[in-house]
Amino acid sequence: MDIKIARTKMKEAAPLLKIQKQAFQADLKKYRDYDSSPAAESLDFFIYRMGHSLHYTVYLDGKMAGGICLVKISDDHFRLFRVFLSPEFQNKGLGTRILKMLEKQYPEVTKWSLDTPKDHARNRRFYEKFGYQQTGEFKVNNRLTLIEYEKNIRRKPP
Repeated sequence: MDIKIARTKMKEAAPLLKIQKQAFQADLKKYRDYDSSPAAESLDFFIYRMGHSLHYTVYLDGKMAGGICLVKISDDHFRLFRVFLSPEFQNKGLGTRILKMLEKQYPEVTKWSLDTPKDHARNRRFYEKFGYQQTGEFKVNNRLTLIEYEKNIRRKPP
């Protein structure tokens, strides 16, 4: 599969939000986190987030397949706020390729951070395999606890 990542355009907001809601629907049902779940986000807030982050659309073989939301904490620290793929593209090994593309696109970033639900063992193994280390946890509600992760990259001097 050919993967392309490009900055999200305003005309992509509504179809991308639909994909995001599909990707996180099971979590919304499970955790009932109607305040912060990506599956409960409004179009207005999605557009707001697009304007206040580095927001990308993921294309697979030319088809819109998902999105990425990065938050720049500092020049060398980015937070991977959200990565999502349409359910039809999940579990196909694309996450590793996407994260490698992001790291390559931002070589100045030496610290990446993110969070993922504590009970998502598969997500946690994926991020840990990719070099992320657990740094803490945050209880959202009685059903949802998020694990905080960081990855520090040592760059070789030029």
